[in-house]
Amino acid sequence: MSYSVKGGELVEALKMRALPEGSNDYLALLEFLKLYRDAVQLVVNKLWSLNEIPSIKTLHKMFYSELKRYGFRAHHVKQAYTYAKTIVRASKRNGGKKPVLRRLTARVDRYDYRLDLENRTLILRIHDGRVVILKLLTSIERIEKFRGWSNYEIAIKVIENEVYVAVYFRRIVKSRKTKTITTIDVNFDNVTLAVFTSSGKLLKLKRYKTPLRKILTHRIWIERIQKRYSKSWGFVKGVREVIEKHGDRMKSIAWDYAHKIGDRVAEIANEHNSTIVLENLNKLRDRANSNSLFNKKLSLWFYRKIQFTINYEALERRLEVSYINPMKTSSTCPRCESRLKDNGDRVLKCSKCDFTGDRDVVACINLFYRYSRCGVPGVALNAPKGDANPRPMQGKRDEAMKSTYINLCQS
Repeated sequence: MSYSVKGGELVEALKMRALPEGSNDYLALLEFLKLYRDAVQLVVNKLWSLNEIPSIKTLHKMFYSELKRYGFRAHHVKQAYTYAKTIVRASKRNGGKKPVLRRLTARVDRYDYRLDLENRTLILRIHDGRVVILKLLTSIERIEKFRGWSNYEIAIKVIENEVYVAVYFRRIVKSRKTKTITTIDVNFDNVTLAVFTSSGKLLKLKRYKTPLRKILTHRIWIERIQKRYSKSWGFVKGVREVIEKHGDRMKSIAWDYAHKIGDRVAEIANEHNSTIVLENLNKLRDRANSNSLFNKKLSLWFYRKIQFTINYEALERRLEVSYINPMKTSSTCPRCESRLKDNGDRVLKCSKCDFTGDRDVVACINLFYRYSRCGVPGVALNAPKGDANPRPMQGKRDEAMKSTYINLCQS
């Protein structure tokens, strides 16, 4: 399955194999997908020569009549030029070459198919008024989850004579009222979680190690192989397969951890009926500098996957998720707002008020501070003094830090 989050809307794709009812259905589907690919390529070729990508309304005027001659239905045409627009925009943004489509795949709007989940049947309306019937090869247990969800689009493709279908479902989620606040600090080596009451009392404090070092090890192996076979690694099948194996392992480690940490964080927030506060890291890539090791870590850091899974799992539990500006959260004193100095071993100390604390915990405190807006000018945060704050965390993987109570706001 694949997942997506749009505001308070959950989007999930149910992916499965499909079996055409007869040989004629398969041939008709194959013909439709080839026509669809040609139509999308036609639009891509014309859009590529333009300086600006037109709006959907302009695309409709440019291509509707021409694509209708293929025998497509009206919504087939709209999906084709919308899909082409997405392809061209992504390629230009990444500095790529003009896309050349080879795969047989199509997006189909809900007006052009009928889905029967009970009988696991998909009726697809294709070009020239023809109809294709597909039997969906999936279990009742997988389908059961989507009762009450609305389906709006499907993606269908043929790979090595096998038909695959992805049905996209969505559900609107209304967040419930929460009583506490859970702040999350995500960095290279760990994910730190802190649960606070609205008055600033610390209820829970945990840190989970990330597998970034494991991912970095696979990346180093790839670079060594490419260096050893600098002229031939892209052409020798055996070498290329080894590189791909390391690459797949990197992706697998990242997604496995992201799903587990997302579920764990959302479960803790659910137990405490919390609003989840995350850092807005949209512009993080702009921080790339001349330090090659830092840049390598940054390129492998899967913070988007972690935040996405936390967001998704939270929405499934009807918990609100908020994003806060992370600037200087781990370097600002939560008591007097002065700049903290590194005291070694991830400990920060304020030279003005003698506040001492762990860098990750300080970030969680400041995220709470910014979200709750309790630290207004003239009102000092009632942060702990000196060693009252948790010291740097040590111990085995996923071991919780020793919790203390920290009143951040004056009552």
